[in-house]
Amino acid sequence: MQSIDLLGYVAGLLVVISLLPQAIKAAKTKSTKDISLLRYIIYTFGVTLWTIYALIIKNAPITLMNSVGLILALYILSLKIRYK
Repeated sequence: MQSIDLLGYVAGLLVVISLLPQAIKAAKTKSTKDISLLRYIIYTFGVTLWTIYALIIKNAPITLMNSVGLILALYILSLKIRYK
């Protein structure tokens, strides 16, 4: 692995970790009133595009980290829709 890839994995991991507290809190409390629906729709769309881009350019760190981020974003978005 090249050091530039390691940088990509660390950056992506930090972004993914930043989503965990919101996902855990929403799942535990079943409350999403303080979560912006529009923000998560836009974020999910953006992460989807990043994942597609990464697949096209064959960049493993961006593909992996954005795929995990997309799963978490979709989870939070689904909780927001379920617990309006």
